[in-house]
Amino acid sequence: MRRRTLASVVMAAVAVALPAATAGAGRLTTVDVGNGFYGPSAKTIKQGDKVRFKWIPSLDMHNVHVKSGPERFKSPTQAAGTWTRRFSKPGKFVLYCTEHADMTMKLTVNKRR
Repeated sequence: MRRRTLASVVMAAVAVALPAATAGAGRLTTVDVGNGFYGPSAKTIKQGDKVRFKWIPSLDMHNVHVKSGPERFKSPTQAAGTWTRRFSKPGKFVLYCTEHADMTMKLTVNKRR
């Protein structure tokens, strides 16, 4: 009898924890970083989602910095590779490359409900 009770308690705990863990994980979206552009130039995600910035290999160096938004961050300056960031605060971000000031992107982070 005790084994069944213990098993029931464990199963109930897993049933409650699993959806919560999955919901908190967020989604992953990819943004290309290329010569003079971010692709797409505008994107909407939800709070807790991750964005993987993927450099299209080139001779030019690029990065991702926050021009305006609820959080500040900056990526490494590089010519190839990836860099991932989780967005925990909702709001509107304007991102830009410090190497190419006219290279911008608008990112909207909506509250997760």
